[in-house]
Amino acid sequence: MRSFVSGVAPHPFPASRRALSAITLGVIAALSIATPVHAGLFDDEEARQQIIVLRGQLGEVQRALDARLLELEAQARNRSIIDLFNQVETLRAEFARLRGQLELVQNELEVAQKRQRDLYVDLDGRMRKLEAAAVAAEQARAAQAAAAAAAAAATPTNTPPTGVTGVPTAPTSDATRSAPPATFTQPPSAPTPSQPVVDPALEQRAYDQGLEHFRSGRFGEAVTQFQLFIRGYPRSPLASSAQYWIGNSLYATRDFRGAIAAQRQLLNQYPDSNKAPDALLNIATSQSELGDLQGARATLQEVNAKYPSSEAAAKARQRLGIR
Repeated sequence: MRSFVSGVAPHPFPASRRALSAITLGVIAALSIATPVHAGLFDDEEARQQIIVLRGQLGEVQRALDARLLELEAQARNRSIIDLFNQVETLRAEFARLRGQLELVQNELEVAQKRQRDLYVDLDGRMRKLEAAAVAAEQARAAQAAAAAAAAAATPTNTPPTGVTGVPTAPTSDATRSAPPATFTQPPSAPTPSQPVVDPALEQRAYDQGLEHFRSGRFGEAVTQFQLFIRGYPRSPLASSAQYWIGNSLYATRDFRGAIAAQRQLLNQYPDSNKAPDALLNIATSQSELGDLQGARATLQEVNAKYPSSEAAAKARQRLGIR
């Protein structure tokens, strides 16, 4: 600011005073005694006026500098606000982009879960057909064996041979000839305990209804329907599958402890079920969701040890990093 002022008003006060003093001496030599007094007063007034003008200019410069400084400060504040606003807008755009990606991932996850449910249902249907064919073949073999046993029992085996060469035969009397031939009578079979007659169509319909609830995402209704199925058809070959779907439905509702309990019940009640490997795999997944990583690893190792050739064991080995 000093350099600016010195550049605007270069008025050296001592030089002005020396110039004024020289003028005053010249005037005193030429004029009367009263004139020097007036001239001295005039020189002081002019210098005073110049000082006043300079002070005014200095004040104006000071005010201009203050105004410029305030303007620059305001611009700086505005620039900071603008930069902050731009950063906020950038963050908003980034948040919107991430939210779109999250919605896309959630949609893909829902589609994948639906495909997985459909795959499970399809596999379950195929397994049920194979089980039904195996049961029918076993029943046919049992019926054939029973029929063969009944035919063998109905054939008399104690008839004495007649007309054998070289063996004398006892003479037959008239009473013997007139007696009727002896007939074989089959002993009465032991009474079988009465069992309720089960309609296979109703049984299949009840099971399919639970699967339909599961496929549609109505997991609570699926649990209820499969529980009713197990109570209504406790000896059904589909009972273990119904118990497995109860555990899967509970897992889908994020009731991981309930899912573990349901699958454990399957393993206890139906240890030979073909759903046992998948039940163990579901237990391991539920344990992982609960944060029990050590328990999940132990369960995966159990799947691989007990059912090494199953598809569940292949998934377990993949999770364990075993080839």
